[in-house]
Amino acid sequence: MNKKSKRIFSPMRTAILGSVILAMLHIILLGGSYQRRAAAKKIQSNRAALDQNYAELKQISDEQVSALRFELGLIQAEVDDLQSSFPELGAPFAIFHRGMDLSQSSGVNLDSISHLGSDLQETVSGNIQTDNYSIELTGLLESCLTFIQKLERAGMDTLTMEYVSIWPEEELCSLEIKTVGYPGVEE
Repeated sequence: MNKKSKRIFSPMRTAILGSVILAMLHIILLGGSYQRRAAAKKIQSNRAALDQNYAELKQISDEQVSALRFELGLIQAEVDDLQSSFPELGAPFAIFHRGMDLSQSSGVNLDSISHLGSDLQETVSGNIQTDNYSIELTGLLESCLTFIQKLERAGMDTLTMEYVSIWPEEELCSLEIKTVGYPGVEE
């Protein structure tokens, strides 16, 4: 029996068993190394694809941002055009002072300026006051027309002509106008 137990664990068998175990360890280590290399290559190829996709998305995003900025510029230009078409409100047209100056420069006599009434309206921009006036002038037809033209030009943004009557034989002009502005602001 002693001889049999020696044979089972002979040095040759132990060496072969050790070699097989080492070979299996090497195979396991080589397999792990191979898997790591394959995973690294896959990650590298995925990274390249991701970098390419990122570059394409960035280009598309930049193009879209550029297109949106261009469109925003067009819309802003349209808004600016629309805003510039509205009158600048501020002080209502100072009809008493300006009426006297414009009548003198037009060659008509200013007989009277009468305040007919006011209206206060609430808007998104704040309260807007409209005032109605009656103006009576004496002078030649050309002078009355000059006064009307100068008055319209001077109050282009805040004055509207409501009614005009001219009697050339009597050299009389009668106007009704409306001024618009923020209340409490005098020009």
